[in-house]
Amino acid sequence: MAGFYTARKSSTRRSKPAAARGDRAEQSRGLLHDLDLLLDKAYRDFRLKEPEKKEFVLKGIEQVDKALQLKPDYMEALTYKNLLLRLQANLEKDQAKQSALLKEADKLRDQAMELQKKQAAGIK
Repeated sequence: MAGFYTARKSSTRRSKPAAARGDRAEQSRGLLHDLDLLLDKAYRDFRLKEPEKKEFVLKGIEQVDKALQLKPDYMEALTYKNLLLRLQANLEKDQAKQSALLKEADKLRDQAMELQKKQAAGIK
């Protein structure tokens, strides 16, 4: 029985949060935690009006940009931003802005694919 309490006591100890440790990769992953929900809400919730969808998309882009500031080669963040920019382009009425958003999304997609190839090859 004493072993149970000892094990439980030690398992309740937590290490410092990622921000306190200064682990930039962990911080960037933490910023993307709710991003999946924002993306899903903006993409699938047909009850939302366009301004509300745009608000979710812009919040998502803001989160992704913070993650990319911490870790510019974060493949998942690049992929999320690519998807969010495509959603933003779909909501855009101005053809020139829409085209610019899609061009940026394509660039991010290509960058993420290149990172994925490097990771598969074991190159950092």
